[in-house]
Amino acid sequence: MKTNLPALLQIMSLCCLAVSSAWADGKDDLAPTVAAPQDTSVPISQEFDSEGSYTGKSTTKQGNASIGGVGNINSHFDYIVSPQIKDGFLLRFGVDTERNSFSLPSAAPLPNTLQSVNAIIGTDLAFGDKTIVRAEIHPGIYSDFVNINGNSFDCPVQIGGTYLYSSDFQIIFGIQIDLKSNYPIIGVPGFRWQFADKWVLSAIPPKPQLQYEVNNSLTLYTGAEILNGTYQLNNTFGSSHGHGPGTSNAQFNNNICDFTEVRIGAGFTWKFTPNLSLDCSGGYMPYRDFDIHPSEIGFDQHDTSFHNDIGDGAPYAEAGISGSF
Repeated sequence: MKTNLPALLQIMSLCCLAVSSAWADGKDDLAPTVAAPQDTSVPISQEFDSEGSYTGKSTTKQGNASIGGVGNINSHFDYIVSPQIKDGFLLRFGVDTERNSFSLPSAAPLPNTLQSVNAIIGTDLAFGDKTIVRAEIHPGIYSDFVNINGNSFDCPVQIGGTYLYSSDFQIIFGIQIDLKSNYPIIGVPGFRWQFADKWVLSAIPPKPQLQYEVNNSLTLYTGAEILNGTYQLNNTFGSSHGHGPGTSNAQFNNNICDFTEVRIGAGFTWKFTPNLSLDCSGGYMPYRDFDIHPSEIGFDQHDTSFHNDIGDGAPYAEAGISGSF
């Protein structure tokens, strides 16, 4: 999950739809007055996001020992339907899927794939005219997809809030709860500040950006991006990769992997129709980490980290299409 998602909360700007209703009367000389029935349809909005990226190979280490170069192909898709129940109250139903597919050196002690397929169930609530809150659960499968069982299930909870201080400045805060992660509760603050006519500082994880609006259709930006997720490894992962003391090689069987990839770059967003946008970016990935640990609530002291040193990263390129209707 890109934001996806699963281990760092993706905070979003929220909006509420306006309700519209109409009455119609019909009358002629030969028929009695008839009032048409009230339109009781529920306004429904839809949104989707589809993106893919490639990160080149970077030298990955276990402690100080190099295990070779590791690359990543990441793909993400989500689709959400939001019926408006009443003013200031929307429901959210959807599906989200994300896949990290790694190019690994021979016999590298890492998973080939970390993937999630999950539902999105949530709501948007407006409190007055300045505060909007979004709450979601994401039940689904988060694993290496070698063998799927009950341990592969997870249900992260995400809660975000936006306070509209003014039309130019909004304060945002989010929290994520995932009991499988080494960090089961994470709070993420942020803000969005339009400090000049065409300039916006969007300090909102996982994609903080400095944006310049060229025109109504084209926005340039520079900033960072965090890919992050928590995944269940299969019950023979350690044995098949040679982990563990002695001859049992079972230390990492059925463990959890917290995956993180940090990117820094620049790109553009082009709104090529009123409802569709193309986003392209590229830059440098300075840090990636596979944190493998037992399935315990809270930070575990027996985790093992596979990472690249700062500065020993790799280039990346990303493209995606998003839409709202």
